[in-house]
Amino acid sequence: MEWKKFKKERISLNYTVMLVPHSQKKMIHFKTPVWIFGVFFLGLLVLTGACLFFAGSRHQLKQVRKEKAQLEQAWEQLAQQKELADQENEALLKEQKLQEQELSELEQRARNTLEELEALVERESQIRQELGLGQLQEDGNGAVTDTTEEEALDSETTQNEPEGVMQDGEESLQSEGQSQTFRIASSGMPMFLEENTADFEAIRLELLYMQNRLAEKNGQYDSYMNTITERKEAEAAEKLRKEALRASIVTSALQYVGNPYVYGGNNPNTGVDCSGFTRYVLGNIAGVYLNRTAAEQSSQGRSVSAQEARPGDLVFYSNGSSVNHVAIYIGDGRVVHASNERVGIITSDMYYRTPVKIKNVLGD
Repeated sequence: MEWKKFKKERISLNYTVMLVPHSQKKMIHFKTPVWIFGVFFLGLLVLTGACLFFAGSRHQLKQVRKEKAQLEQAWEQLAQQKELADQENEALLKEQKLQEQELSELEQRARNTLEELEALVERESQIRQELGLGQLQEDGNGAVTDTTEEEALDSETTQNEPEGVMQDGEESLQSEGQSQTFRIASSGMPMFLEENTADFEAIRLELLYMQNRLAEKNGQYDSYMNTITERKEAEAAEKLRKEALRASIVTSALQYVGNPYVYGGNNPNTGVDCSGFTRYVLGNIAGVYLNRTAAEQSSQGRSVSAQEARPGDLVFYSNGSSVNHVAIYIGDGRVVHASNERVGIITSDMYYRTPVKIKNVLGD
């Protein structure tokens, strides 16, 4: 009896809904049970919440896709820049080889010219000896003069000759007892000296030109060598910086040895798990972003072999079906890692378990 009364008074209550349309003066009203109104209101709330949830999820997905596209574009630009740098380096090496070949050819031509010049001077000396002349000498103005004793003697003899003796270009004959002396002046000597002087000057100018060309090529070669040296020095400096960074990673990781293991922890000072440890060290020391779990971290970076592993690389281990542990390689076949709750952060032999992956996440 009480239930029927409660049902009639509480559950079976009706709400009156009134509609006032613009086109009619009379209002429209009807009654609806309270439970129907509650169901309608609850459904309206659920529908509104679902719409808001899907709208937020869609906006977040759009942002993630945009960031992914930007990262892919930046990666492509870096790859293009690297390819251009490699092409430029290859072109510089080819140009260096060409310069070395040209320098070798110029040096050979210079040696040949010097040999020809020496042979010409030697031949000229032989001719002058055969003619009974002295050697040619070059004065400070570049003129060639003949400094022979015969010239001085001829000059003196000419001054002491009596009148009537034939001059240059003529034959003179003197009788003294039974002996006769013939003196023939060489009227063709000026032309001979002029021709040899011209040949010598041409060879000297050719050698000077070749020396200038050689100096120019040496300057270009030095410029290319400076460029290559600077690039090698920059690469060496970058390599040293990377090695110093890897040493800093190892040093930082080792300072936490003995600290506790906490599943899901992110700070090695208060407690951390294996992936949280690697994420903390590489993020703070090298600025490398790593995913949260060991399985997700194993998909990042570039795979290397055990022989190629360097301090700062990540070593991953598996439970047989998936990656479940990660450690930091510190060199000499050892790793540092957050092992378990019993021992905390420790160092171990890299092969205390069989590694399934080794990743270089530093990008060098």
